[in-house]
Amino acid sequence: MIPIRCFYRVPYIKVPRIGHCSADGQHRDVSHVKQFRIKGYPFEKVRAPKTEWYKKAEAIFLAERARVPQGLVGRWQPEDLSELDPRITQALSLKCASGREIRRARTLLLMKHLQKEPFDTGSAPVQLACVSEKILNLRAHLIRHPRDNCRKRAMAILLSRRHKLMKRLYNEDFELYQYVCKVLKIKCVLFSVPDSRNRAKAVNTIGVDGDICKFLIRQKLWWGRFRPRPIALPSGKKVAYTRHPIEPPPHDFNRPKVHKDQLTPAWPYGLTPQRIAGRYVIYNPTAPGAGYCPVPILF
Repeated sequence: MIPIRCFYRVPYIKVPRIGHCSADGQHRDVSHVKQFRIKGYPFEKVRAPKTEWYKKAEAIFLAERARVPQGLVGRWQPEDLSELDPRITQALSLKCASGREIRRARTLLLMKHLQKEPFDTGSAPVQLACVSEKILNLRAHLIRHPRDNCRKRAMAILLSRRHKLMKRLYNEDFELYQYVCKVLKIKCVLFSVPDSRNRAKAVNTIGVDGDICKFLIRQKLWWGRFRPRPIALPSGKKVAYTRHPIEPPPHDFNRPKVHKDQLTPAWPYGLTPQRIAGRYVIYNPTAPGAGYCPVPILF
């Protein structure tokens, strides 16, 4: 007997599906769904630890920044205080000054070497000196407080500004640019020579400081197949560093390298005795070929 049901006053007949048994008490099996259980990651991503060489380089850098220069605070000169009590001179010396006054004294000392006139504060060399000093001060601060994200943003802005100032001075006066780089002890970047696009040779912008911040050279910051591989710690835990541990730069970094002169054996400049002697034919690369049909002048 086929049951008849009513739904919204419209009768319909429940017809069994083709190929299935119409007997009462039938049931359909439900297929099992795949279950993916998260049992944990095979390794944990952690920050790369500082190597002993890196720690030693940071300590040397901080010790160099902690040195107090000789002189007086502000724009005072010893001749201005020669007739006063020696105790006043001692109180106004940089040995009794605050950190802000010491940083300002370093900046004024660099400005004195690079000023074109007594009150020059806007020329490119002076701006470059002020920005470089701010970068070094920020770097010393970030070593002590690595989580200060506001200072990290300020560092990125200053690095970009210094890069623009260096490029501007390079285009205006190359000899002055070389002298400023020598005084500030920064890398003399030749902007007319294109830099390598190989990420393996990429150098961080702060690496321009040369010997002062040599340990800040960006090395092995590759992604993809050059990423740091997972390693097993002595405790048995597997970790993967987010960056490669920073290693010391090579001994010939930022120095000219000797390259032997080479002559390519590729056609048409083969290495032949005639070419060495200067007897060879220079082919016209724009000459029409055998199948070339020139455009007629008169249509």
